[in-house]
Amino acid sequence: MGAGPGDPSLLTVKAVELLRQADVVAYGDLVPEEIVTLYAPSAKRVKIGHRKEEHDTIVEQLIEEARDRNVVILKNGDPSIFGRGVQICKKAENRGVSCQIVPGISAFTAAAALYKIELTDGVSLRHIALFSFPHFNSEILNKVAADTAVIFMMGERLDMVKTAVIQNCEKNVEIYICYAITIGGGCIKIVNVDELDKFQGVRPLLIIIRKCKHT
Repeated sequence: MGAGPGDPSLLTVKAVELLRQADVVAYGDLVPEEIVTLYAPSAKRVKIGHRKEEHDTIVEQLIEEARDRNVVILKNGDPSIFGRGVQICKKAENRGVSCQIVPGISAFTAAAALYKIELTDGVSLRHIALFSFPHFNSEILNKVAADTAVIFMMGERLDMVKTAVIQNCEKNVEIYICYAITIGGGCIKIVNVDELDKFQGVRPLLIIIRKCKHT
């Protein structure tokens, strides 16, 4: 289930309904505790790590628990965008456990809407590419011709982002740093790529790059 970009009021009505029925709620450290407290106060809480081995082990346990209990796995943003939501549901269904995916507002669309950053305009911004660690570097950016690039989960590897921009983007490139967008943060347009250094280690962090290349 998508937990959205952090603000509990941005959950879908469907998400709130299912949370209120949940016996177990599992979530990672990017999902605010407030969401669970507000909408599933009596549910058992399970924390999920981001390391693949730990994540997969807990998911296996949750699938078994879902045979006779209502289990919700909360993913920040939308579970179908770098959230492994489809993989989890297919794994459950292959074991005879019913599963549904509830969409959520992704951080990148929330950032674009709340801070008025056009992702597409039908003229100079016509297509979007989504990237996430570890599948982003200078070589990968060089192969993609999208007018807008959105980069997730690279807050601790901004040196790689900086190198990719320097090596591939034109001088009129536009870079926005978005962090904790609905929970006290914001989106900042940076003028110089060296400003990326100031945000090293900030989480959750999203980078929107517009007009990297002339296409």
